[in-house]
Amino acid sequence: MHDDSRCPCGTGLLYAECCAPFHRGCAEPISAEVLMRSRFAAFARGEVEWLWSSLHPDHDDRSEPREDVHAHLRDGLGRGVVYESLEVLDTRPPDAEGVARVLFAARVKARAKDVSFVELSSFVHDGEGWRYLFGAPVSTGASTRGRLRGDPRKLTIEDPRKLTIGDPRKLTIDDVERGDE
Repeated sequence: MHDDSRCPCGTGLLYAECCAPFHRGCAEPISAEVLMRSRFAAFARGEVEWLWSSLHPDHDDRSEPREDVHAHLRDGLGRGVVYESLEVLDTRPPDAEGVARVLFAARVKARAKDVSFVELSSFVHDGEGWRYLFGAPVSTGASTRGRLRGDPRKLTIEDPRKLTIGDPRKLTIDDVERGDE
């Protein structure tokens, strides 16, 4: 993929005009959504340094040595994983604690198998730029329409509580927050 191709983040812009400046360390994303898009593009293009540097210091991966995380990312990306497209479903500006949220659906294939997912991600501005704090997975089931229980901002990526939804393209952050008891 060249700089004169469309950016994989879904804006329709050329990569050189869109996420390349972030990946090269020449600019910082202006919002949590722009950071989310730049991270998706980094996964799609194998830009592991941006994936590392865009993590918030409190993200679990930051407790590991940088080179170990880089190697893990390169290994995962080298196993036939293709990040096909990103659709931002909903966003929320920073709350009282400074946490902004982005709900997105990512179309991903691993060795031609569909491993697409929906995630509610949380981001915090660290004084220099927006950083990825954590993401809560949202599972997509066929017909059941459940709701996530509890505050999604307090979930970790390993949290077993998940949301089962119908059509993920119609999901909003409000849907996730309402929760059935």
